[in-house]
Amino acid sequence: MNILIASDIFGETASHLELCERFSKYHSVTSISPYQQKPPLFASESDAYHYFLKEGGMGNYLSRFNYLECANEIEVVLGFSAGGAAIWAIQEILTALSQGVAFYPGQIRHYLETNIICPWQIVFAKFEHHFDQEDVLNMLVKNKNLSLYRAPFEHGFINPQSENFDVIGRDNALNCFLNFKATDKTAKLEAEFAKYYEKFGNPIVSD
Repeated sequence: MNILIASDIFGETASHLELCERFSKYHSVTSISPYQQKPPLFASESDAYHYFLKEGGMGNYLSRFNYLECANEIEVVLGFSAGGAAIWAIQEILTALSQGVAFYPGQIRHYLETNIICPWQIVFAKFEHHFDQEDVLNMLVKNKNLSLYRAPFEHGFINPQSENFDVIGRDNALNCFLNFKATDKTAKLEAEFAKYYEKFGNPIVSD
């Protein structure tokens, strides 16, 4: 399976690269981040966000996909925060895409008119401080091919560098992927993800 993993605004951190390496045991993995060069170490999430904006924000992140040489080979995408929103926004250029997964992609609110080309599993944070998440959920739930969840954790819970990091939340979120073998079908990934995320409460699902 060819998987594209899109980082959050912290970039390709040690934990991000470790995750890519774990996936690469069973899959062909491509990593992408908002930055062409390695960013500095950030003292806080606020520092990371200001750097992200200085480097061009979402516009710059989206432009990075123009240089993705394997775009027509990617079958599964996995994105975190801005990375989740970015792969959602550009999904039409990934001609082989059959499954999308995004965690707390808050910026997706700016790309609600995106044409959905495959099934998506989108996990939202427990709460977002900067926008009305309920409005976004109510807009997305009208679409087909979307399974929407609300995790009982704050935005950033998968990233150890985030102030909202939760090790249990991270393990819960990623375990269903790490057992997904290269010979498995994306339909199995979708089914396993849905089953696994029942542990996070009642998902909002639209089919």
